[in-house]
Amino acid sequence: MLFSSGELKSKEADSSLGYGVRALDSGRLGFAYCQDLKDLKKAIEEARTMARFSVQSGFSFAPQSKPGSVDVCDDSLSVEDFSGMLGFVEEARDGAEAKGGKARIMLGVSRSHIALENTAGFRGEYDKTDFSLFVECMHDDGYGSAYLGSCKRPSSVHSIGTKAAEMAFQMRGAKKPEPGLYTIVAEPEALMSLLDTLIPSFSGDWKRRGITRLAPGAKVFSEKLSMHEDGLSAGGDARPFDDEGTPSESRPLIENGIVHSFMYDRETAALEARQHGTCGPAAGACSRMGYDSQPVIHSSNVVISPGGYEDLGELGRHIELHSAHGSHTANPTTGDIGLEVSSAFLVEGDKRTPLKGFMLSGNVFELFSKIAGIEKKQQVYGSLVSPRIAFKDVRVVA
Repeated sequence: MLFSSGELKSKEADSSLGYGVRALDSGRLGFAYCQDLKDLKKAIEEARTMARFSVQSGFSFAPQSKPGSVDVCDDSLSVEDFSGMLGFVEEARDGAEAKGGKARIMLGVSRSHIALENTAGFRGEYDKTDFSLFVECMHDDGYGSAYLGSCKRPSSVHSIGTKAAEMAFQMRGAKKPEPGLYTIVAEPEALMSLLDTLIPSFSGDWKRRGITRLAPGAKVFSEKLSMHEDGLSAGGDARPFDDEGTPSESRPLIENGIVHSFMYDRETAALEARQHGTCGPAAGACSRMGYDSQPVIHSSNVVISPGGYEDLGELGRHIELHSAHGSHTANPTTGDIGLEVSSAFLVEGDKRTPLKGFMLSGNVFELFSKIAGIEKKQQVYGSLVSPRIAFKDVRVVA
């Protein structure tokens, strides 16, 4: 659903059903898909044909296992309950317009049934629901936004609207800051923009092909930083097993600033084992967009461990960064970034000055090596579970 300019702009529903097939033939993998069960045999033959053109990897399907338990389905959340969804939109609008601003609200509800079976004995299935609400608010020249993503039906969304309204109200009259080096306190939304550039370097395929600048055991980041990939945590990408059937668990990527491990699907793990003559690294970070997409290496939830600060305001004068865009233009290989900031505040004691229209320039590897502090309280923002993080000596270009 989309609400904008005082009226409901759209109300849409869609559904899809299909079967994705991977065929393993003489150590080579092929993929095909179909939308109807009667075409499954044909899809299997197509997958076997495609296998002839793939690399011989030593791949094996996930064996039978007992995946961990994770609650990702709310039966009370219906994709057909348009009146209930409209109620959430109206509740969020009331909160967002409470201070006199104008709201734009996007609401989505989805339900998926994932079933996976292979000839190695694995069979697993689960249902997953998703509720997403994004609220934007304009108050004069002030802009504010807030987001809620959950597997469950929320009891109320009024606070999401009021959060966007409060930010829009506070952002009125925002200016550019003076250029220079600042301590930046990144809220979860801003952290997501930084991690979009950092996470690809933990791809096992990048490691195998020598693309990433990271290496196991290397001290690259601040000792304050520990980060895990964890499908069993509270984030929006929780799942009992990945899209190859490997059970989810907490897999460390960074431990106290040291690169611990990388993310693998089963094929890449097998290729690396073949390349180095070892038993191979652990897989478990495999995802696919849908039944019609081949599985690829992708994280589930990213979890950053709590730090020692109750409030990063203890660090003194800083820029509180709420929203920054441009990670798609960053260079994930080198880590060089240039982010355009749309919502931020210069915090000096009890004084908060709204800021916008400036750039943050630097290198994401250097940023995460110069962490000034991490708060104790973790927040959930989509697939990210993280406290606020303060980075020192970040260059502001106005």
